[in-house]
Parts: sequence; C-alpha cells; structure tokens
Amino acid sequence: MKIVIVGSGGREHAMGWAFYREGYDVYYVPGNPGTARHGTNIAEIPDEEDILVIPGSETYIAGGIADGKDNVFAPDSRGARLESSKIWAKEFMKKHGIPTAPFIVVNTPKELKTALKSFSPPYVIKADGLAGGKGVIIEDDFEKAVEKGTMLIEGAFLKGVKGPVVVEEYLPGIELSAMAVASGEHFALFPFTRDYKRAYDGGKGPNTGGMGAVGPINVDKGIVDQIEDIYRLTLDGLKSEGISYKGFLYIGLMIKDDKVYVLEYNVRMGDPETEVIVMMNPSGFVSSVLSAYRGESIQPIVPKCFAVDVVIASEGYPLSPRKGQVIEREPTGFAFYAGVKEESGKLVVSGGRVFHCMGTGMTPEEARTSAYRCAESVSFPGAFFRRDIGELIER
Repeated sequence: MKIVIVGSGGREHAMGWAFYREGYDVYYVPGNPGTARHGTNIAEIPDEEDILVIPGSETYIAGGIADGKDNVFAPDSRGARLESSKIWAKEFMKKHGIPTAPFIVVNTPKELKTALKSFSPPYVIKADGLAGGKGVIIEDDFEKAVEKGTMLIEGAFLKGVKGPVVVEEYLPGIELSAMAVASGEHFALFPFTRDYKRAYDGGKGPNTGGMGAVGPINVDKGIVDQIEDIYRLTLDGLKSEGISYKGFLYIGLMIKDDKVYVLEYNVRMGDPETEVIVMMNPSGFVSSVLSAYRGESIQPIVPKCFAVDVVIASEGYPLSPRKGQVIEREPTGFAFYAGVKEESGKLVVSGGRVFHCMGTGMTPEEARTSAYRCAESVSFPGAFFRRDIGELIER
C-alpha cells in the first residue's frame, strides 16, 4: 500500500517520515524540499488502487477530500464542520452536553457590542470559519474588542475571513492539547502534548499557529477520564446526527478548577503537536493510524522518549512573514521542513514557520538541549525562535 500525504508543512513531513521509516512507499502532494528526503513529491493524488490518502490540513478536509471515498483517512465535509464552523461546533456541544464556555453568536457589529457587554474582560471573539489558527481575538479593552471584532465580521481583520463570529466567556486555567485517532465510536488518545501559541518568550506577542511543543505531558487520571468522556460524547453525538467519523480528532481543552472544557475542535492533527507525537513513538503512530483506517482495535501510543519541537519562524510572523531569504546552512540535528522551497539549488524561506527543530531524550532536559542545538544552527535573515519551549506553562 502506498501512503499519500497531502500538504507541504512540518506536520505533513512528520507524518510521512513516520511511514517512510516503517518501510512504506510515501508520496507527498505537493511536499517540500524536506519531504523529498523521506519519499517522493508529486503534483497530484494518483488515481489508482491500494493507496491511503492522509490530508494534513483542515482546508482539504473541509473542502470534501474524503467525501464519497473510502481510502482517505479523514472525516467527510459534514464531520469537518466541527472545525470549519465554530458556530456549528458550539451549538453541537450545547446540544450534546459537552462542557464548553458560555457563548453568543453574533452577526453584526451592533450585535457584537451588545454581546460583549454580557461578558467580563478579557473578551474572546472567534471567527466562524477557517482562519489558519489566527481567528481568535482575546482583548482586555472593551473598545478595542469592539473594533477588532467589527473588523473580523467585516473582513478587514484577516484576509479572506469575514462573517458571523462567536463571543464567549474567557476561561482561565491550563490549556492542553488532546489528540486521538477515531473510527466510528472507537478512539485511542495520543500522548498529551503542550504547544506554545504566542510568538515571543514569556507567552507574549501575537497568537500564532504554534511556536513549539513538548511531550509527553503528565495528566491526572481524573482529567484523563473527563477527556475520554468528552471524546465519547463527541463521537456519539456525531453518530446521532448521521455522521460516521474516521480520522484524527484534536480537541483543544482548558482545565479550570479540575474541570475540563472544550475550547475548539480540529478535524486533523495539530501543528506543532504532530511533530512531537510522531517523534515520541513513530512506529506506534503508524500502527494506530492503520488500525483506525481498517476499523480494527486501536492500541494507544506509548511514548518511548520525551520530545521537543522548537519552531524557527521568519521575521513578521504571524501577520506578515518575510519571505525569499536564502537559508545559509541547513540545521544540524534533526528538523522537519515547513515554509521552505528550493530555488536554483538553494533553500529559500517560503512561509512564516520555516523549520521544526526536533529533540528527543530520556529526560525533558535532554530533549530541549537537542532541539535548541538544532535551532541555534539555523541561519537566515530575520530568523527567530522562542527560547522557553518546555519551560513556561502558558495560561
């Protein structure tokens, strides 16, 4: 069986690398210069039998890449609404008794101002549709929240993103990423990870798609039990609405006073969490995906080491990343490629997140040391990375 990974980022490189090292023929559509080292980059999905297609991005899944197809490891576009519509997801959670923050759906700037008055700062406003991980506004100042939320509704805050929004209560606590493979009513959790969303050290700066991650994270059994209940409620709820879910299911969680709440759903693996999960046990990752795809019993992944991902980003990320710089030398150690392309035999920056510098070890310290050794060796104009991945717990 051939494995076809759809996408070109670090997440896709990591998934393909895991299958490649297990001896599978791996193809990437379209891939990047790094994926070419662990498989073959091709222009389109082959029209042939005996292939397993794994889309990396929510854009492909929401666009219906799995609709009517049995060889795609992802939910169809109906199941993708868990991520493609925040409004649908929040209403789904409310309907099926899944714990989440109180919310109000807003369609106009006037409704926005009224809704914000129902909550205390910091104010949380979420775009309804897909926004590349950048569709959440958290603002302490009421007037600024009104201004930014109005821009989001009218399409002036994020390019290509406009329309209704969700205003919800801010939940303080500890954020946690939970990811699993799912097949119908059955699922198996991956080891827990923690990612770092803010651009700069100390949890400061703009929200990003993720500047790094660490795992495994120890989670109390009582919390794990609640998380498993949330997965069961979610899959049962989908089934009751005629949706048979197959694929990855990411749930962004907030732990407040020992109670678990859902912040968001993603219908694919997170990035940079994927890179960490894969590095902790590549063969276990492959086995769990294949078991879920075939509808077999899914064995949970047991981490074999600690892993740290330090993202090397380009100046201006996430709002307007600088592109086109020549990467003077490739990183030592091990890295997954993301925003990188090849021009005239040279590696060139092509996106906001450029490399995922990976480190593993039998202790968190060993993993951090390895990841940062790799990060320090990357060189291109405007390169930056956080220096507290694995230390600070963002709240």
